[in-house]
Amino acid sequence: MFFGWIWLITVIAGGVLAGEVPFASTTLTADITAISTTPIEVESTNGFGSTGVLIVGEERIAYSSTTATTFRGNIARPMVRGVDGSEAIPHTAEDVVRTIEGVLINEAIDYNLAAISDAAGLAAFITIPIAIYNLIVSFATTPFGFLGTDLQFISVIWGIAFVGFIFSLGLSMLGWRRV
Repeated sequence: MFFGWIWLITVIAGGVLAGEVPFASTTLTADITAISTTPIEVESTNGFGSTGVLIVGEERIAYSSTTATTFRGNIARPMVRGVDGSEAIPHTAEDVVRTIEGVLINEAIDYNLAAISDAAGLAAFITIPIAIYNLIVSFATTPFGFLGTDLQFISVIWGIAFVGFIFSLGLSMLGWRRV
C-alpha cells in the first residue's frame, strides 16, 4: 500500500514539475473508417503520451506508439478501437483528436488496460503478457527525468526499493504454507 501511494505521488509531482500538459489536442489529416486499425494520421502528436487512449468525436482509441504525425499499433501491441464502451465509427479529416481529461495519472496504464480487456483469440497469447509486463514496469519506473543528472540517483533508489518490494512479497507468499 505504501509503495502504491508513493508511486502515485511521484507520478503526479513528476508530471507537474516536468511541465507535462494534461490536455492536448490536434486534428486528423486523413479519414478513418469504422474498422480501420491502420495508423491514425494527425497534424502533430505533441503533448500526447507515447502510449495511451485518445478521443476522436465520441470514440476512444487506444494506441501503443507514436511518430511525429501518427498514432500506431503493431502485431504485439495492436491499436484498439471503441475502448471503454465507445463505438468504433468513421471519422473525417479535420476532426479533433484529444487526450482524456485527467490523463496525467492514467497515462502509464491506459493502453495496457485497454489491451488486456480487448484481447481475444490467438492475439491474446501475445498481447496480454506484454501488457501485464508493461504495467509492472510502469510501477517500477518513475518520472524523475525533470530532476536532471544531479538527482537521477533517486530513480536508482526507487528501482532498488521496487526490487526489494517484489522480493519481500515473494518471500511472504512462500511463507504462507506451513507443514
